[in-house]
Amino acid sequence: MDEKKAFVFDTNFIIQNKDLDRVVSSLQDDFTVYVTQVSIEERIAQQCHELKTKYDKISSLQNDYYRIAKISVKKSYEERAEELRVAVQTNYERVFSSYIIPFSRTTEVFSEVLDRAFKKLPLFSKADNASDKGFKDTLIWLSVLSYFKENGENTVFFVSGDKGFRDNAEILCKEFKEFTGKTLEIKDNSYYNSIMETVPAEKSPVKQEKLPDVGLLREQIRNTIESLCYVETEDYMGFTHSERTFTTTEKIDADYMEVILSGLKGDISRHIFDENVPAFEILALDDRIVNGRANIPMVALENAMRLHDEIEAKYPDLIKQFYSASANIINQNYIAPSVNSDDADDELPF
Repeated sequence: MDEKKAFVFDTNFIIQNKDLDRVVSSLQDDFTVYVTQVSIEERIAQQCHELKTKYDKISSLQNDYYRIAKISVKKSYEERAEELRVAVQTNYERVFSSYIIPFSRTTEVFSEVLDRAFKKLPLFSKADNASDKGFKDTLIWLSVLSYFKENGENTVFFVSGDKGFRDNAEILCKEFKEFTGKTLEIKDNSYYNSIMETVPAEKSPVKQEKLPDVGLLREQIRNTIESLCYVETEDYMGFTHSERTFTTTEKIDADYMEVILSGLKGDISRHIFDENVPAFEILALDDRIVNGRANIPMVALENAMRLHDEIEAKYPDLIKQFYSASANIINQNYIAPSVNSDDADDELPF
């Protein structure tokens, strides 16, 4: 069996391919997939900038409508930015596990970046009138060099849409070889699509069982997915009522549900001895999910996993419809954010 190769991508690849769960899953048979901590920090900074823009709009609205309304802010920008930072970092750690390439914050590294800037070494431009743009890319490059000198695979693909990397590919690949003793290839972001377009060997078509009783299956889906959304609780008077296990500040679609339902087996394994689990631990791909007063029972997760596996095995032609129906049920817990509520970000935390 051929040795796996390393697949490392730049920040711009993340922006173009936000469903990183699917990207990593599609590559992991042939590659070990890495992300640099520098790219994570850049995405955190970008999303915090967007968050700051939203807070600035609140001030503008207050100034425009101060005669008729007063806007209250429940959480400061600093509090929300820290929550966002933790959520983004946690999500990357969930997807990439130990394959996050760290970077050193020492004075030695800073001095090396300055030295490369003064000498106009890649990834700084050699043009006489060029600015010192290239600081972030140089940090990525130094972290990749340092990591693969001591760790990782012998062949590395670095994927980026940045001309700084691609235009200096020959120089950088030579430096990588001399420093690490390993082989580097620098590819455009389109390289990922070219891999995915490779036609696999033909497989025998999956034989679908006779169509089920649609009415019965429809009811089973509703009951199973709703059990993730609500639980019955009993108050001290003995009266029962439903409690939401979560709310979502942004509606969920079929693709989102595919990631969630396909990953239930792993989620259940991580919480195998828990009787119930906070919704954020299971349903969150970003920070749109807000935990409710009650947690999701483990038995409800197990039922959802079994239903997903059954439909995928017996009725593969209906799996997309299952994801879509599940998303519609989950969206019963959607609550649109108001101006003075915690402002959920529009983007996935990648």
